[in-house]
Amino acid sequence: INAEYMGSIKPRPFEVPGLKVGTLDSLMECSDDMFKIDSQVEGATFKVLATLEEVSGNRDPPVIHKPAPGGGTQQQPIDDYLANFHWNEAQFPINKPLKQLIQSIQEHVMKGEENIRSRLSEYNEIRTKLQNIKKKSGGSYSVKPIATVVKEWYKKEEQSDGPVNSEYMVTVFVAVPAQSEKQWLKDCETLGGIEMIVPGTVRNIAKDSEYSLYGIIVFKKIAEDFKQACRERRFIIRDYNPEDEVTDVELESLNQQLEQKRTSLIRWLRNTFSECYSGWIHIKAIRVFVESVLRYGVPPHFVALLFQVDNRKDKDVRKYLATNYSHLSPKKMGFEAEEDSLNALEQQYPYVSIKVRGSVAE
Repeated sequence: INAEYMGSIKPRPFEVPGLKVGTLDSLMECSDDMFKIDSQVEGATFKVLATLEEVSGNRDPPVIHKPAPGGGTQQQPIDDYLANFHWNEAQFPINKPLKQLIQSIQEHVMKGEENIRSRLSEYNEIRTKLQNIKKKSGGSYSVKPIATVVKEWYKKEEQSDGPVNSEYMVTVFVAVPAQSEKQWLKDCETLGGIEMIVPGTVRNIAKDSEYSLYGIIVFKKIAEDFKQACRERRFIIRDYNPEDEVTDVELESLNQQLEQKRTSLIRWLRNTFSECYSGWIHIKAIRVFVESVLRYGVPPHFVALLFQVDNRKDKDVRKYLATNYSHLSPKKMGFEAEEDSLNALEQQYPYVSIKVRGSVAE
């Protein structure tokens, strides 16, 4: 390769180990399967990355997190990881049959994505709960929780622990629109055409710019009739459920849980992306091996190189390589026609070409 012509585009050796060749049929089967598996693993890998960016709020160029020699972890930009790729023999032994090796990498990546889905679900459950609490608490008395304000009112104004709820009587709470308040005060004791409430028990608990919250005591046997009459007048019945309302202490606890889940999730996402990306590059290395053996024959004898090419220079580099390696074109290697060639070999080039997604890597 003419270094002067290539300029700043310097090819780097890409490590492809001496994998088990197997039979021609098994190689062709791997070639067909790996196009789909490659795409699947890539999709899972960058889905994890997208989730990491969303949860962390950090959209810096992705990095690989791996154990540091002295303990802890160290970061490596993915382009640097590609340029210095080394096959992980401990994790993916090269003495395994190719199909088994491919399957183990695929399962490793998909299991990582599955674990992330589970942890993300737990995180989103708490986050959604908090969002709903904040959304309601920021609304009017037609939607926001009322238990705290009701308990405080009864403690202050009536020196009691809360509203009436006995064998025969119950307090009903109603959110009344500001423009309907006068009509409410006029009609509330006779809603439905009969006397339904205990006289003199209408209480204005609280109000905002849109609604006033009232409490009234009614007889239990006609409570549902009273509520229905309120709904017909577009007065909003509010349930008083102190056990369902989140206290300030519980809210703080939920916020702490969310932050803990977020911190843990980010750590898992970083590690899982690193594992998935590494697995994906191992898949690429296997593809290079399989396609090269299928094209050039056995024993395996080829050189694998990594080119980091700016998209604007892609055509020029392709043209240069096609000219200098035209003797390796499919027809000269024994293929009669392109449609007779193997599916994933990308026979339009006189060399095996497989794209890798880094920052600008191929």
